[in-house]
Amino acid sequence: MTVIIGLVGVVLGGLIGAVTSYVTNRSSMLIELEHSYDVALRDKRLERYQVLFHLSECIPRRWRPGTEPTRARLLEFWNTFHDWYFGPDAGGMFLTKTAKACYLNLQNALIDVAREDTTGTPSAEPLTEAESRLLRSLASELRHQLAEDVGASHPPRLRWSRVDKTVEGPEPTTIPVP
Repeated sequence: MTVIIGLVGVVLGGLIGAVTSYVTNRSSMLIELEHSYDVALRDKRLERYQVLFHLSECIPRRWRPGTEPTRARLLEFWNTFHDWYFGPDAGGMFLTKTAKACYLNLQNALIDVAREDTTGTPSAEPLTEAESRLLRSLASELRHQLAEDVGASHPPRLRWSRVDKTVEGPEPTTIPVP
């Protein structure tokens, strides 16, 4: 009887050890697999986001004096962003849900502001201050979201250094262009 109890104890101990090892290893493997997928996605996203971030320089935080775009130029910007989204690198496929919303808001605003006249050509009237502010705000929001998505806007691990939102600058002054 003692031998049977000992044998049952050994078998149960072995089974419990095997189940515990299986569960632990499986969990570790799943975590490692998810991590490697996240790293690969982040790396691919970073490449696409860098290009989009660079393209968004056409709508800066502030226009330099004399550089405010025409409505026809806004259509060119729209096409540039569109080509990035559907281009060979399929940039739009890597946008997060929030970044996609920011991107589409900017694209919609570009089309709305670059409205065409009755002949189908962009209107020649200059941008209003409200339209200009809207476009610059949406482009800035997109850039901030891109930085957030790739982790560039996360606070550093060092407590003495923090990343903040871009502060509003002073109202632009008009400098006469010779």
